Amino acid sequence: MNSKMIKSKTLDVCTVTVPRESYYRLENSISHHIKAGADKVVISHDIEIVDSFVFNNKKRQTSPLVSVVMPVYNAELYVFEAVESILQQTFEDFEFIIVDDASTDNTRIVLDKIQDSRIVRINNTNRTGNYKCRNQALDICKGKYVCVMDADDISYLERLRKQYEFMENYLEYAAIGSDILFFSEQSSTRLFERLRDPDEIKVSLLKDNVATHPSLIIRKDILEKNKIRYNEEYFYSGDYDLLVQISRIGNITNYPEPLLQYRLSNNQISQSKRLEQMMYADRIRLRQLSNFCIKPSIEEILIHLSLMNDFPISKKQLEQAEKWCNKLLVKNNKLKIYKQESLYNFLGQRLSVMIKYSH
Repeated sequence: MNSKMIKSKTLDVCTVTVPRESYYRLENSISHHIKAGADKVVISHDIEIVDSFVFNNKKRQTSPLVSVVMPVYNAELYVFEAVESILQQTFEDFEFIIVDDASTDNTRIVLDKIQDSRIVRINNTNRTGNYKCRNQALDICKGKYVCVMDADDISYLERLRKQYEFMENYLEYAAIGSDILFFSEQSSTRLFERLRDPDEIKVSLLKDNVATHPSLIIRKDILEKNKIRYNEEYFYSGDYDLLVQISRIGNITNYPEPLLQYRLSNNQISQSKRLEQMMYADRIRLRQLSNFCIKPSIEEILIHLSLMNDFPISKKQLEQAEKWCNKLLVKNNKLKIYKQESLYNFLGQRLSVMIKYSH
């Protein structure tokens, strides 16, 4: 293996440059240099996607309990506060993987000033996108749990401890989010309470995401055993799809108090790319119909999307919607995909909304 090794006397850092195909063979080399006394090992790929990332070698001896994953792109105004909200957690056994997706502002300068041995940095040379960055981090994270974080939000200091203790005590849950507190520079804070009941959450995913993505903590073994990753084809709805995948494996709930302050801004995906987000979300909604072993007609597809998006319909379409809901209930009663009562209540609510807006 052709590699260059430079040990800095001032920083006590080993730098290793390798071809991508040799990267995963570096474990023994890294371990050797840790034993030699290097404080950090910096590995630079000679590929465009990843420029470098830093391993904390003290944590290499024993895996952290939690891996916090946070992509960042041009967040110079907010990233320091987001990072500090994690570093100041009362629960300290974590690694913090930060993926800078080729920021063009001063984000990297801000991050360079933050020194903490728990931080693992990936610096992309070309912008690859939010979900690609999250998958990069998932591929290297070592924790028992994966904590999701955004670069413009703020985690409450007890967040990791409370979510970790919940997951340790309730093994039937694959993931947990939390209530959140919306905030912005222009308006006052607003509490948003999320669903709690796992059966209600599972069936509600037919319509939309029911957990605030950066409030989630997920069992890593669930992701690994079931090969679950963000689908990078769903550019603005990959977090919705991820939760749908997880819901097929285990229960999901939300912690009954806010553990995250969620920043509202005009630069967010949900604001600037709303129409595209809806298109990708519709694809996820329709894909879930395969759970029912149904091949819907064009008319049924339109009815289903109207139900899930709260679109107004005609009186004639309302009759078709009732037939469609009954078809889903009959299939579910046979296949036992969802709790029947939860599905019945969910579809009843959707029909009530359509009746209200029908013309």
